[in-house]
Amino acid sequence: MQAHRTPTPCIGLCSTTYGDSVCRGCKRFAHEIVDWNRYEEPQKQAVVARLAQLIAEVVDRYLLVIDADALEAALQSAGFRYRRDASSAWWAYDLFRQTKGRIGQLTLCGLRKLPEADHLECPEIWEIMNQEFLAISEGHYERFFRQPLAFDD
Repeated sequence: MQAHRTPTPCIGLCSTTYGDSVCRGCKRFAHEIVDWNRYEEPQKQAVVARLAQLIAEVVDRYLLVIDADALEAALQSAGFRYRRDASSAWWAYDLFRQTKGRIGQLTLCGLRKLPEADHLECPEIWEIMNQEFLAISEGHYERFFRQPLAFDD
C-alpha cells in the first residue's frame, strides 16, 4: 500500500526562476520550491497548511461559499485543476484564478460576494485576492526567512 503523498502546490507559473523570493503563482517560498522533492511529508503538509490558511484569510474577506458541492461541480465541469483535498475557500480561489474572475453567476458556482465586496466586479475581486495573497506570503517570508542586514560597528 502506497502512503499518501502531498501533491505540489505548483500551478506552472513559477516566478522564482526570475529572482522572486515568493512565487507569484503558487505563493511558496523559493527554497520550498527548490527543496520540495527532498521534503518529508510533514514538511510538505506544513507548507500546504500555511497556503491554505492564507488563502482562507483572503477569500473569506470577499466571498462566502454557500454550496461547496456546486463549487466543486463548477470546477469539475469546466475541467479545471484543483486540490480535491483542499478547503472550499481554496476551491473558490482556484475557480477565480483559472477564470481570472470572469464568472457569470456566482450563485451557480456555490459562491456569493460578501457585502463589503458587493460593489466589486468579479475580475476586480480576483486581482485583489491574488495581490493580497502574494503580499501576505511575502510578509511571511520577510518575517521568518529574510536574513537581517549586517551592519559594521
